[in-house]
Amino acid sequence: MTGSTVAANMVNPGLVDQVDNDTRQAQQKTLVVLGTARGGTSALAGALDRLGLFTGALSDGPVYEDVNLSHAIESGTTEQVQSVIAEYNRQYPVWAYKRPRLLYHVEEVHPLLRNPLYLVVFRDVFAGALRTRISGQVASFRTMDKLLGDNTRILDFLERSRPPALLISYEKLMARPEFFIDALIGLLPFPVAASARQAAIEFIQPAPADYLDATRTTKALGEITGLSHNCVQGWARYSFPLKPAAVLTLHINGEACGSVTADLDGNALGLCEQTLGAMPADISCGFRFELPDGRIRSGDEILVQASEDITPLAGSPVIARLDPREATGDD
Repeated sequence: MTGSTVAANMVNPGLVDQVDNDTRQAQQKTLVVLGTARGGTSALAGALDRLGLFTGALSDGPVYEDVNLSHAIESGTTEQVQSVIAEYNRQYPVWAYKRPRLLYHVEEVHPLLRNPLYLVVFRDVFAGALRTRISGQVASFRTMDKLLGDNTRILDFLERSRPPALLISYEKLMARPEFFIDALIGLLPFPVAASARQAAIEFIQPAPADYLDATRTTKALGEITGLSHNCVQGWARYSFPLKPAAVLTLHINGEACGSVTADLDGNALGLCEQTLGAMPADISCGFRFELPDGRIRSGDEILVQASEDITPLAGSPVIARLDPREATGDD
């Protein structure tokens, strides 16, 4: 054996194929993306979407998690899970499902799926912990410990159940996306157009901006809805449902001018019906900054930002367009 042959045989492809021929050739199957949070599951799910697979009734980019099936698995009954799966099976011979939290329920869900084939992605736990710290301000060591436990849970499932699976390295996936996309195509019972293959390859990229923005637990939603010479008001809340009410800081022409908590009832602010419709119906998240008369003048730059967010509320900064006579009371 030559040195070049030895070198070729020692290449780490970042993929282990544990798919039996019956599953590979099956015309009906469910591709299940399994992995930890911030571990690369969205990259695989998005690639499957580009290849033409249904990823759920309420699945959308950039994370491609089906809220419909996820809610049934995490909050519903076995009958509800079976009902959703049966409906997907009826409509689609092959479909895909991705949800990192599935690793906590996979033992119960596995027998309910039709010919499940697992795409299991593993990522460097330190990189995953750093991504979580950036997205959610969680301590890295604490997250690494959790990720190690989650990976052990996945490995225990693979060892006990021995399901058909592709084991995938996230780092290798980023380095050679075309190799992994071709591996995925080889699992599908239908032809894939060259344009769809290319779209899937191009979807695989490290740290896409829309994904980073969508997965920030510190991301604040909201807007400034009203300005006067002595008041700034609107609504704001964090996109992550378990975070407390947002603490907001008002900036006028770049100068911090006070903080308030966005915890007022929207109706009490006199917000218009359209604005109230954009606010969560069951969350009091209105805010009002009360200022001295005449503090805000026409032309001032008004910006409101949540204390934990890295960007201001949508639409900020706002340039005040006010009648100067209102500040003085002149007729």
